[in-house]
Amino acid sequence: MKGLFLYSLFKHFYAEKRSADSLFMLGFFGSLIGFPHLFNYYHLRFVPYCVRNLYSWKKRVLKERDFFDQMSD
Repeated sequence: MKGLFLYSLFKHFYAEKRSADSLFMLGFFGSLIGFPHLFNYYHLRFVPYCVRNLYSWKKRVLKERDFFDQMSD
């Protein structure tokens, strides 16, 4: 029953979480995809927590998208 009534709410929540996560990862690992930023010492303290999501984030950000891919949204 939860999936029947709350699916769209959870879908929106996870899309917003993924968007915020992508922005966070861009701040730390933007240089890997060609986005320049200043590197400082405090980035190194977050690296152990972010490395496990690095491959999937990089794959999601660099994926080619078409206009028709977003038509279903």
